[in-house]
Amino acid sequence: MEIRVRYAPSPTGYLHIGGARTAIFNYLFAKHNNGKFIVRIEDTDIARNVADGIASQLNNLRWLGLEIDETIDTKGSKYGPYQQTERLDIYRHYANKLIDENHAYHCFCTPKILEAMKKAQEKAKVPAFKYDGRCAKLSPSEVNKKLQNKVAFAIRLKSPKHRTFIVNDIVRGEVSFNSKDIGDFVIIKTNGIATYNFAVVIDDYLMKISHVFRGAEHLSNTPRQLIVYDYFKWSAPKFGHLTLITNQEGKKLSKRDGSLMQFIEQYRNEGYLPEALFNFISLLGWNPHEEREIFSKAELIKIFNSDYFSKSPGMFDIKKLLWVNNHYIKELPEAKYLDLVTPFVKKAYDWNSRPETWWKELLLIYQKQLMYGAEITQLIKFFLENKTTLTKDSQEFLKNNSTSSQLVIKAFSQKINQLDDWNEEKIHDVINQVKSETKISGKLLFMTIRIACSRQTSGPELPKTIKLLGKKNILTNIKDLKF
Repeated sequence: MEIRVRYAPSPTGYLHIGGARTAIFNYLFAKHNNGKFIVRIEDTDIARNVADGIASQLNNLRWLGLEIDETIDTKGSKYGPYQQTERLDIYRHYANKLIDENHAYHCFCTPKILEAMKKAQEKAKVPAFKYDGRCAKLSPSEVNKKLQNKVAFAIRLKSPKHRTFIVNDIVRGEVSFNSKDIGDFVIIKTNGIATYNFAVVIDDYLMKISHVFRGAEHLSNTPRQLIVYDYFKWSAPKFGHLTLITNQEGKKLSKRDGSLMQFIEQYRNEGYLPEALFNFISLLGWNPHEEREIFSKAELIKIFNSDYFSKSPGMFDIKKLLWVNNHYIKELPEAKYLDLVTPFVKKAYDWNSRPETWWKELLLIYQKQLMYGAEITQLIKFFLENKTTLTKDSQEFLKNNSTSSQLVIKAFSQKINQLDDWNEEKIHDVINQVKSETKISGKLLFMTIRIACSRQTSGPELPKTIKLLGKKNILTNIKDLKF
C-alpha cells in the first residue's frame, strides 16, 4: 500500500502553530516512508473563510520547507480537485447513494423546529442534544410531496444502534466509541454543502489516504466518520490523534493567548528562520530518543518513527525556540545573514547615512548573539541614536569609582583625540597606553572607557565599538559626560 497522507486546513484563518505541527508530522511520515504528502483545502465553511487564507496556508508551508506532492496548484494528479467547494457534486452523489440504501434521509426540519427540539431536551435534562429522528419516519409519498413543493431540506445520516467502533490509534492506543451516543447527523446542509464529517470521509477514500494524523480535537469526530466508512463498506485509514500543544504555563495553546505569537507568518515577519521553526515544531509531541535538539530536515525524515509520538502535551517553550533560531543564525553564511537582517535595518534607519562597508561591519558583530532578525534594530540602536544620558548602573559605576574613572577618561580623551589612523589595532594600542599610564586595568579600565564612549555597560568588543561609533561621536560623548 502506498503511503498517502494529507494536511487539510480550513482557510478560515492563517497557518497556526498547531496546524504547522500537524502538517510537519504528516510530511515527515510521508517522506520517511517514500509516500505522498497532500494538502487539501477544506473550505466549505464559506461564511468564515478569509480572503487570503488559502495563500497563507500554502505559502507558509512551502516557506517552512514542505514540498507538497499534490494540492490545488500542482499539475497532473488524478485525485483532484483538492478544494472541497469544487467537489460538491461528488458529495451529493454519495449522499444520494446512502438515501437509496436507506442509510440516510431528507430532513425538512426548520431552524425553528430544531431550536424547540433542543430546548425540550434541555428541559428534560438530556446530556447532549440529539436529533429525534422525526423526518426518518416520513413516508416516501410525504418526502416526494415536500421535494416537489421545493421545501428546503438537509440530508441526515442514520446513526446505527448500539454499535461499538474501535480505533487502534497510532498515538493513543485503542479507543472505542458507542454509536448510542451519536444521533442522526447532517451530512448535506440545506445550502447543498457537505458537512465536515461527511466530506472528509469521501475525500480521504477517493484520494486513497492511508494514514490520518490530526489534532486531538478531531478525536470526537472519528465515530461519525467511521459510521460513514461502515455504510459504504470502505476501509478506514489508520488514525493518529496528536497530543495538545501547551504554553509554558501548561495551558492549551489558544489563538487568544497573547503570551506568544500564534501564527507562522508572524515568526516569518520577525526574522525567524524556516529551518529553525521546522526543527523546533518537529519536537512538539514527538521524541527522537536522542540527546540533541538540533536536526536538519533530512535527518528528521531519516529518523522519523511514528512509535515515538508522545502521549504527553508538547510545550511551546519560546526560550528554546529562540535558542534553536540563534543556532541556525550563527550557522548562516555571511551573505545570507546580511540578507536576513538588512531589510529590518533599512526599515528602521537611514541606510544611506553611512557607507555600506560600515553597515556590513556593524551587522556582522551581532551574528553570534542574534536571536531573530528583527532584534538587530535594538542591538545596533546605540550606534545610530546618540544617547547623552547615563543609565542608573553607569552613573553608579562612575561615582563609585570617581577618582579612577576621571583618570582613565582624561588619559583616554587626550590620546584618542591625537589618533589619526582610526582602526581597531590603533584604538587597542590607545587603551593599552592608558592602562600603562594610569596603572588601572581590568573592569575599571574597560568599563569606564565603554561608558564614556557609548553610554553602555556592555556591548561588542570595545575597540570595534569605538571604531564604528567614529572619532567625532566618541569625543562628543566624552565631552558631554557628567557624573
